Amino acid sequence: MTTQDLADVVRRQQALIERLRRERHEPIAIVGMGLRFPGDNDTPAALADFLDVGGVGTGPFPTDRWNASAFGVDGTEKGKIHSAGGGFLTGIDEFDATFFAISPKEARCLDPQQRLVLETAWTALEHANIDPTRLRHGTGGVYFGVSSLDYALELSSVADEDMDGYLAAGVLHASVSGRLSYTLGLRGPSITLDTACSASLVALHLAVQALRGGECEIALAGGVNAIHHPLSTALLSDMQALAADGRCKTFDESADGYARSEGCGVLVLKRLSDAERDGDKILALVRGSAVRQDGESAGLTAPNGTAQVALIRAALANATLTPADISYVEAHGTGTPLGDPIELAALAEVFSDHTRENPLRVASVKTNLGHMETAAGVGGVIKTVLQLQRATIYPHLNLDRPSGRIPWDSYPIEIPAKSGPWEAPVRRAVVNSFGFAGTIASVVLEQAPVHEPEQRDPGTGGVFTLSAKSATALADQITRYRALLDQRPDLADLCYTTNVGRAHFRHRVSGVVRDHADLAALLDRAATTESVAVTNRKVGFLFTGQGAQYPGMAAAPYRDHPAFAAALDECDAALTPLVGRSIKDLVLDETATGLDETRFTQPALFAVEYAMARLWLSWGVRPTILVGHSVGEVVAAAIAGLFDLADAAKLVAARGRLMGAVSTPGGMVSVPLPADELAELIAGYPDLAVAAINAPGQSVLSGGEAALTAVTAALVERGVDAKRLTVSHAFHSPLMTEVVDEFRAAIADITFQRPELTLVSTVTGQVAKWRDLAQVDYWVRQIGAPVDYLAAMRAVHKRGKHVFIEVGPGSTLTSLGKRCVEPKDHAWLTTLRRTDPTAVTAALAKAYTAGLTPAWAQVHAGTRRALVDLPTYPFERKSHWLPTGTRHPVEQAPAAARAAKVEAPFDPTPLADPDTRQPAIEGLIRRVLASAMDFTHPDEISPDAEFTDLGIDSLVAAELRAALTAALPVPCPAAAVFDHPTARGLARFLADQFTPPEQNG
Repeated sequence: MTTQDLADVVRRQQALIERLRRERHEPIAIVGMGLRFPGDNDTPAALADFLDVGGVGTGPFPTDRWNASAFGVDGTEKGKIHSAGGGFLTGIDEFDATFFAISPKEARCLDPQQRLVLETAWTALEHANIDPTRLRHGTGGVYFGVSSLDYALELSSVADEDMDGYLAAGVLHASVSGRLSYTLGLRGPSITLDTACSASLVALHLAVQALRGGECEIALAGGVNAIHHPLSTALLSDMQALAADGRCKTFDESADGYARSEGCGVLVLKRLSDAERDGDKILALVRGSAVRQDGESAGLTAPNGTAQVALIRAALANATLTPADISYVEAHGTGTPLGDPIELAALAEVFSDHTRENPLRVASVKTNLGHMETAAGVGGVIKTVLQLQRATIYPHLNLDRPSGRIPWDSYPIEIPAKSGPWEAPVRRAVVNSFGFAGTIASVVLEQAPVHEPEQRDPGTGGVFTLSAKSATALADQITRYRALLDQRPDLADLCYTTNVGRAHFRHRVSGVVRDHADLAALLDRAATTESVAVTNRKVGFLFTGQGAQYPGMAAAPYRDHPAFAAALDECDAALTPLVGRSIKDLVLDETATGLDETRFTQPALFAVEYAMARLWLSWGVRPTILVGHSVGEVVAAAIAGLFDLADAAKLVAARGRLMGAVSTPGGMVSVPLPADELAELIAGYPDLAVAAINAPGQSVLSGGEAALTAVTAALVERGVDAKRLTVSHAFHSPLMTEVVDEFRAAIADITFQRPELTLVSTVTGQVAKWRDLAQVDYWVRQIGAPVDYLAAMRAVHKRGKHVFIEVGPGSTLTSLGKRCVEPKDHAWLTTLRRTDPTAVTAALAKAYTAGLTPAWAQVHAGTRRALVDLPTYPFERKSHWLPTGTRHPVEQAPAAARAAKVEAPFDPTPLADPDTRQPAIEGLIRRVLASAMDFTHPDEISPDAEFTDLGIDSLVAAELRAALTAALPVPCPAAAVFDHPTARGLARFLADQFTPPEQNG
C-alpha cells in the first residue's frame, strides 16, 4: 500500500467516524415554533410576555363545550365533572378550510385536532421563515402526539343521515400526522403516537433521532389536545385526577390533581449543520433526549422515581453533558400529591452536585396554562426555549404553601416565585414529560450558538412581496405589515424575508421599495385597491431587433446582477475575437462609439439579450414560448438550445458583418398601413419589399434608395405618414441577396440540436418545427424575408394568457405586441430602460404581481442578508362542526336542512342564446359544487377559483360531471373537470362545444 493509499484510507475512516458522531450526537436546531395555547396565546412573543408577568390561562369551562349544569356537580357522583374548569382555546370549532383546500363538507368531519395541527404547523414554518411550499416532495418528517378521542365520542350524537365517509379519516389519529404530510407534500416519516401526557416529547425524541440518522432533512414535531366532549373529563374526575378548583398547584401543599387544558404546539427542527448552512435563525438546540418506561410501580398510572432518575441520566448522556451543566428543569409537575414529590426526589438525586448556593431552578408551565396532556411536553419545551432566548426564568405560580411531602431543606432546588435573570456560562435545561401509562421522556435543551454577526451586504431596499389566498386576507396582511413598519425593520432584510420566507398566493402586492416611505406608500395604495386574484399564465420572452440599442445599455444589470454579468462575460469571450472589438466596451460604456454599425450592433444586441434571458432563467422564470424580431430570433434560438453559444456567436458575427457590408444603397420606411395594401404600390420595384409586419396597420418597407424614395413620396401624397428609419442598410429586402452565398458558407458548419424551448418563427408566423430551424437555409432566408411579428404574436395568443418579458433594450416589442393581440389578456414587461437603471428589478416585481413566482433563493444567490420576523398568515376561520343536537351552539345544520338549500331545477332556456349560454352553465356549476360541498351559497365559489383550491376530490368531480351531463345537451368528458379546473373555464369549454337545442337532429 502506497503512502497515498494509506492517506485515502485514513480520510475515509475519519469521515466515517465524523458521520457516526453526528448521527449519534449532533445538536438539533429548533428554528421555528407555532402554538395555540390557553390564555389566547398564539405567538411565541405573546406567550413570553404572558409568562414573564405570571399570566394565568385557566378558568371556568367554556359554555360552548357542553351543558355545564348537566355534568357539573359538587361531590363524587359518577359520570359527572368534579372540577371548576381548566385551560381552553377560543374558537375550537373554527378553521380556515379554504386555505388548506378542504371543502366545508369535509372540514366538519375533521377532528379539530387535525385542524389545529394544520394551522399551527403552517404558522411554525412561517415563524422559521421557511416557505412551506418549498418542502414539497422533500423528506420532511412529521411526528405528533395525540390522545383525545372527543370528536369520535361526538359521533354518538350524530344522526345516521348526517354520517359521512369523510369521518373515516376525519376522526383517525393517524390522520393528524398523515394529513399534515399530505397537505405539505412531505415524503419523510409521518408518525402519530399516543403515550398520553408524554406523547409530544416522545415525538420530539423520535424526530431528533430521525434527523440525526438522515431519515429526514427537516422535521415538524409536537402535540395537540382538544377537549369538547364531557365524557373524557367525567372519567378523569371519577379517577380523582382533576383539581377541584381547575388549577395546577404544582409542589404546593394543596395539590389535589391537575387542570385539563387543550392546545397545540409545533417545533420546526433541523440538524444544526443544516440550519447554519441555510442561514436559519436558531432559537435553541436539542442536545439530547431519552425515552423510558416506569415499568413496575405502585400502579399503571403511578410514577416511578428510580425510572425517572435513569431517564434523565440517559438524556444527559445522549447530550454528552453532566448534571452540573444543567441550571434549569421544566418539570412535568402536574400538581398531584403523589407525582410532585417523586419527580423532585428524582431531580434531587440526579442533580445532587448542585448546592443551596447554586441551586437547580425548577418550575412548571402547567401552573400558567394547565395540563395540555399530549401537548404538555411541547408546551414545556416552548416555554424553556423562550427562557433560553431571553435569558430569563419565568415565575412558577400557585405555590402558596410548599408541599410538606417534599424535604425542601435537603434538596438543592429552588422554585422561582418571580421572573428573574438566567445566569449561567451556557444556559442549558432539562424538560420532563411523563405519560399516564408509564412512558416517560426527557429532553436536554441549550441556548442557541453565539456567533459574531455576519457581514451583510449593504442595501437600502429591494423587491417587497406580499400575498394571500383571498382579498380579505390580503387586506389583513397589509394592515399587519403597515404596523410592522412602526418598528423600522431593516428594509433590505424585510424584502428578502418576504421573498424567501413566505409562500406565494394568488392575491398579490409587490413593488420596488427604496425606503420605509416607499413601502408605506405601496401598502397604502394596495389597501385602497381592489385585489384581483392572478391567473395562471404562461411566459413569453420577446427578443428585440436592431434599432433599440444604446451605449451603456448593459451597465446597470452588469453591475447589479451577477448572473447577467457572468453570461455577458461568456458572450464577450465568444464574440470579441470574431468581431474584432470588445463587446463589453460597447454595451457597458455610455460613451462608446460604433454601436450603430451593423457589424457591432447585432453582436452587441445578441450579448445583452442572451445575458438578460439567462438572468431570468437563473431566477427560475422559464419561458413557454420565445419570439425574436430579426436578430432577436438568433438570440431566441440560442436560448432555446438550437445551437450552443460558440455557434450562435459565429452566426451573429457573420450576420452582422455581411448585412452591414451590402454595397447597394438602401433604406427602410415605417408605414402605418397593412402589408396587403402596400403590395400593389411596390409591385413595380423589384428591389423593394415589405420588411416587417409589426402590427395591424403597421408595416416597414425596405429596399433600394431610388425605389424607396419614389414609394415614400407616393405615400406622402396620399396623406400617409410614412417615416424614414435611421438605418445603415435595407435589411430584410431583396438587396440582402448580395451576401447570401457568403453568409451560407460562413455558417455551413454550425451544429444544430433539438431545442428545449418552443420558438415561434417570425419568418413563418407559426410555431417553428425544429427540423426547419435546424437548416442553414432557414437562417440564410431569415436575413431577407419579412419579419411577420403580427402573425407570430397571434400564434402565441392562441396558446393562452402570457406574461411577456421583453429581454432587449426598450419597449418596442411590448408596445407592438399590445397592438397585435388583446392587451388585457396578457401582462407586458420591459427589462431595460435608458432612463431607469432599476428596470430589471421593477420588471421582476411586476412579473410577481402578474402571477409568476421566481425562485427567490436564486434571485438572492450570492447576497448576504438576514431573515427577520414577519407577521404570520391571517387565517380566515369559520365554524365547522358535526350536527350533534344541542351540545354545541355553533354546529352545522342537519342534513335535511342542508338539502333544503339546493337550488331549483336548472332552467335550460338561456342555453339557446350564445350571450347567456356560458353564464348559465357557469351558474349551474357553482350551484352544483355549493350543494355537493356544503358551501352556504354559490357566491362563495369564485368563478376563477381552482377546483383543487376549493377541496374538490374525485367523488365531487364525478358528481359535478353527472349533474352537468344530466342538465346539458352536450356531454361533459371525464377529463374536462380536471382539464378546465375553474367554473369559468369549464363553462367556457362546454359552451364552445355547444349546439343549441333547436339545431339538434
